[in-house]
Amino acid sequence: MKKILRKSFAKIVLLVAIGVVAGLVVIETCLRIAGISYPMLYTCDEYCGAALNPGAEGWWRKEGQAYIKINSDGLRDRTHAKRKPPNTLRIAVLGDSYAEALQVPIDKTFWSILESKLSECDRVAGRKVEVINFGVSGYGTAQELMMLRHRVWDYHPDIVLLAFVTGNDIRNNLRSLEKIPCVPISYFKKKNSYWMIRFFIAGHMYCASHGWAEHTRDWPNTLVHFR
Repeated sequence: MKKILRKSFAKIVLLVAIGVVAGLVVIETCLRIAGISYPMLYTCDEYCGAALNPGAEGWWRKEGQAYIKINSDGLRDRTHAKRKPPNTLRIAVLGDSYAEALQVPIDKTFWSILESKLSECDRVAGRKVEVINFGVSGYGTAQELMMLRHRVWDYHPDIVLLAFVTGNDIRNNLRSLEKIPCVPISYFKKKNSYWMIRFFIAGHMYCASHGWAEHTRDWPNTLVHFR
């Protein structure tokens, strides 16, 4: 009798498990068909606090709509070789959400249009123009400096263009002024005769769900070599 009951219970558990898995598959399929997704576009970064997640992709539907693909180097851009091709004018764009431009398709971003328009310019005739986007939402000039030093120079750009936003790019560098919770904040702090960049993340639940930090914490200091 006990063996029969155990077998019956095992069958019920198996059927429930199959039903749950089948239901999840159906829900996932329906969400994909409907174009509903919640891509994890951001990840933690040892230099900038947070950065775009390499290989992430999905629909962005806030303040616009576009299918976003983050390339293997963690840039919201097409794939670019780090070694600059011969006879190429390479421009690197630093910036925040205006440069990242999740709200529009990649061919509608200002840096894509810049590349297209400059290619028609007589002054660069005979050279290929290549514009690479390093913009990340929420970045102030402190994080953009770290992006420049640890990412941008690897691509050997001829020109670095800073897309500066007067409304918040300075504020983003000051912990006392940055009131938006749950985002990595970079700020300058002087130590002895040098300045240091510190990264601070606030907001337990949001940060934990994004894999940035389990608790409010300071990231390791990064020394900036200027007085």
